[in-house]
Amino acid sequence: MNRFIDLLRQTTSVWILVSVMASCTGDAPPNPCTGVQLDIIYSASPAIGTGNNGSIAVFNPAGDSVSYKLDNGAFQSSGLFSNLSPGKYVITVRNNRGCLDTAQVTILNYGPKFAQVKQIVSGYCGPCHLNAGNSGNFNFDADASIVAGWQRIKVRCVDGTPSFMPQGGQLTTIDKQRITDWVNAGHRISD
Repeated sequence: MNRFIDLLRQTTSVWILVSVMASCTGDAPPNPCTGVQLDIIYSASPAIGTGNNGSIAVFNPAGDSVSYKLDNGAFQSSGLFSNLSPGKYVITVRNNRGCLDTAQVTILNYGPKFAQVKQIVSGYCGPCHLNAGNSGNFNFDADASIVAGWQRIKVRCVDGTPSFMPQGGQLTTIDKQRITDWVNAGHRISD
């Protein structure tokens, strides 16, 4: 019996040696992801108020052979993620070769009044005050600049001092009231 065990040990050792030697022969296959850059382009919509209503939409890369996942979730064919709470997320994109790329995305939390004012500013204030426009030394590309310019927004768009903005006509009564409500609530992103 001892002789059989000794033979078995020798055979196993030979097998392991052959197996290791066989796996070391030949060149490793080339990495299909070498030089591949996926260039993730996305947009993130904030959560408004206390709801989990933020969203992320991945626009690039796109196609039938691309899949997406949010944080540690499963991959899916759609680049749209909805019903998101405010916070930080990681988007992972995988192409047909199995190459992966990630992007860090933050879903902001806007108060409902600020969200309305931001929409008004985005709709009426470009190109003078958006996309690097700096007319009157005010640019409203960043949320913080809207908050910092709250008084200027109210004076020009609601009060019309020294003249009404936007150029070419006044805001609607409803939009003026939205600005006033936000200012009176404290003119913060969270309002």
